[in-house]
Amino acid sequence: MKRVSFGLTIVLLLAATLRLWGLDYGLPHPLSRPDEERIVGRAQTIFATGDWHPGSFFYPSLLFYLDTAALGAYYGVQKARGRYARPFDFLFDIAVTRPGLHYLIGRWVSAIAGTLTVLVIFFLATTVSRSRAVGLVAALLLAVCHLHVRESHFATVDVVMALFVTVSLLFAVYASSRPTYFNYVVAGLFAGLAASTKYNGGMVVLSLLAASYAVDRASMLGKRYIAGRLAAAALVSACAFAVTSPYVLLRYEGFLANMSGLSAFLYERQAGLALWDHLKTTFPAGLGWPLFLASIAGLVRAAWLRRPAELVILAFLIPYFVLVSGVRVTFPRYIVPIVPALVVLAGLAVDFLLGASFRYRPAVLAAATLVLVAPTLVSSVRYDRIASKRDTRVLAADWIAANVAPQSQILVCRGYGAPHVNEDRRKPPAFAVREIDCDAPAAAGDYVVTHEHDQLTSFSKLSPAFSGSLDANGELLAVFDPYREGSETEPVFYRADAFYIPFAGYDAVVRGGPIVKIWSLPR
Repeated sequence: MKRVSFGLTIVLLLAATLRLWGLDYGLPHPLSRPDEERIVGRAQTIFATGDWHPGSFFYPSLLFYLDTAALGAYYGVQKARGRYARPFDFLFDIAVTRPGLHYLIGRWVSAIAGTLTVLVIFFLATTVSRSRAVGLVAALLLAVCHLHVRESHFATVDVVMALFVTVSLLFAVYASSRPTYFNYVVAGLFAGLAASTKYNGGMVVLSLLAASYAVDRASMLGKRYIAGRLAAAALVSACAFAVTSPYVLLRYEGFLANMSGLSAFLYERQAGLALWDHLKTTFPAGLGWPLFLASIAGLVRAAWLRRPAELVILAFLIPYFVLVSGVRVTFPRYIVPIVPALVVLAGLAVDFLLGASFRYRPAVLAAATLVLVAPTLVSSVRYDRIASKRDTRVLAADWIAANVAPQSQILVCRGYGAPHVNEDRRKPPAFAVREIDCDAPAAAGDYVVTHEHDQLTSFSKLSPAFSGSLDANGELLAVFDPYREGSETEPVFYRADAFYIPFAGYDAVVRGGPIVKIWSLPR
């Protein structure tokens, strides 16, 4: 037992290290990870105004409130230390002295949630396999999993939702063998919290239905016995959602309007199914080929044996994967909530293939685990090394602050790849900044800041006319290029996701960001 506790401690430390290394990537640039501005910005507004309305309903409210609580906790600690005297001081710090601080606080919430999920996975895998060794293997696999590590760096919804889903799965597994009200209610509670973080997280309630089927089949308990527990779980789940996302119910018309727009965004594009991108790229690169194949083997094994605990896992994993794979736009973070379940199945598959007992089993289990861990750990470390370096947009903004005269007219090409040119709000504006659409000859100004990317062309692209105008009339002053000179590696980006660190092919880049160029224009 002491060995397992020591091993789990090491695994959790490894998980935390991988998730905290490079946590400040892109800051203070406010758009270094799309969707963060929606979550963190609203949390800042709630903290500042006390208005708990989420602003929109593309996401439910729980993560807004958790991030607001994190901001409040940070403020309370710093107030006790004498840094702040009133909330305005904290808001001034965020806006002026340390821009991006609120993003970093929100990212801590995700990093902590990601690390806690590793702990929950230990208990889930141990319960399903009845082996602490398998539980430790599964925890290690999630601790180093590239996809989970990568997304745990950002203040978005998926990693936090995955934590609540995994806790709900754990108690649903408990309920499949011990159908107590407590297990049902806790599973329902976390299902409600998962739905309140991201709506489709509520699909984890399917696991409770599977647990109920397993209990009824195994023990022939009466339907009323199970129905009472399911009803209690459903009530608690609904209450948890209502309490933590109340405006979804109070402003139901706005919710329906937002869902209609979201549905159009996800399903009405003229593009292929996300399924193919996930099978071709997300799983092999996000988990590593060995872990991906082991998880498939575990899924097939679980479907073949149909044991109650594994049926509980499959009841969520399969419908959720079908849902997120049927959209027409691909975001790798949509897969994050099923990653914990996949590593559990992978651990079970390895344990099954090795057999119950033989002389060299511990050594072979360690070797098999190393094979599963090594590729995804290497990818996680490579990602963290890149994320720990300054983004090209931040470098460009720093260059402008150091080399451009105050009050200069600066034209910045609009888009996610645009540097956020620093304006010190404690003094008159340092620069007169204007965003422009870079699809026509350059307008009048002192400087132009452009950004280009060969794959993310929807977010960073110049028209031939604009480029020709700059080449003919402008003077190129500085270039900030993320690519490694001489590399023949092809980086992999998701073209719908405006995130400027590749998902694979890390040898091709030395840092994140688009190619940013700064030009001077004739007066």
